[in-house]
Amino acid sequence: MMNKERLLTLKEMEVIAKKATHDALMSYPRLEGSDSENLTLGTQLADEEGIFELYIAGERPLDAKVISCTRVDRRTGEVSVEVFIDKPS
Repeated sequence: MMNKERLLTLKEMEVIAKKATHDALMSYPRLEGSDSENLTLGTQLADEEGIFELYIAGERPLDAKVISCTRVDRRTGEVSVEVFIDKPS
């Protein structure tokens, strides 16, 4: 019988990603108006990681503005967040 290592599910990783993204964005201005209304979370499940992109949807996919990309390791739960908006001066 093969003993497979248990990998985190997308739902489990989403909880980790949301907290890490929230913490990373705390020092940035809060989105308001149509930006906050069009805020979308895109998810992708890969063999090794879950990828969570927070973005403002546009008329076309090319018009979307990516706010952050959070990656969660499926084995360890290790998380990294990359933010693509400018910090206020």
